[in-house]
Amino acid sequence: MNRRIRVTTLAAALVAFSSACSTVDNKSNGSFTEADSGKTFTTSPGTTLDIHLKGNYTTGYSWNIAPCDKSIIQPAGSKYTPSQPQRAGSGGVQHYTFNIIGKGQTTLKITYNRVWEKAVPPAQTFELQIVSK
Repeated sequence: MNRRIRVTTLAAALVAFSSACSTVDNKSNGSFTEADSGKTFTTSPGTTLDIHLKGNYTTGYSWNIAPCDKSIIQPAGSKYTPSQPQRAGSGGVQHYTFNIIGKGQTTLKITYNRVWEKAVPPAQTFELQIVSK
């Protein structure tokens, strides 16, 4: 009996831990990085999301937004900031801003690839499930 209670308690703890690791509900600042990939963000219309993804455009790779439900989320701007502008070949951060404009659910997917390499999978993929209530 005591072993069954421990197993049940452990299973409940694992479910709680995996839920905490996969969701960022009510994240107050709406700012995300590669570490947030695969998570779910619950929000509402009128919210702004900022995505910050490290990259190095001198390698030919770039971050590219995949199609998503434009009735829920709209791109609002982007810029690339080199980490060391004076050093040729240094990496930087791609900043994206999105506006949540409607209710529903969609996946925001951004891939890091060389656009001319059609048969090659992306080097990285950032995905964020958006649930707008």
